[in-house]
Amino acid sequence: MAEQSVDVVRGTYEAFGRGDVPGVLGAMADDIEWHEAEGMPYGGVYHGREAVVQNIFGPITRDIPDFAVIPEEFIASEDTVAVVARYTGTGTATGKHLDLSVVHVWDVRDGKIARLRRFADTAKVLEVVPA
Repeated sequence: MAEQSVDVVRGTYEAFGRGDVPGVLGAMADDIEWHEAEGMPYGGVYHGREAVVQNIFGPITRDIPDFAVIPEEFIASEDTVAVVARYTGTGTATGKHLDLSVVHVWDVRDGKIARLRRFADTAKVLEVVPA
C-alpha cells in the first residue's frame, strides 16, 4: 500500500516538473482538500481541483514564473506520504531568489491524491512573494 502511494506522489512531482498541469490535476481526487500553510501568500484550505488551480497554481506561476519543487525524501506509512522537498525560483515583484526546504504531507485514496498539507517557513516565502 505505501509503495503504491509513493508512486502516485512521485508521479505528481514528476508531472509538475515537466509542466504537465493536466497530469498533476489528473492525479488529484475530485474532492481534493489542499492545505496551504497559514501566513503564506496563498494560505488557506481549498477544496477541489478548480480551487487549487485558481488559488495556487495560477498565482504562483505569476508570482514566481520559474518556480520549481524538488522532492528530496519520501517517507511513507500506509496511504500517507511525507515528502521533504525544496522550493526554488525568483519572485516577480521582488527579484529575490527562493531556496527553501519544505514538507508536504500527502494522503492517497483509491490511487488519487485526496489531501495535501504543506508546511513551510512563511517568513522566507513572504520575502520573495509579499502577501
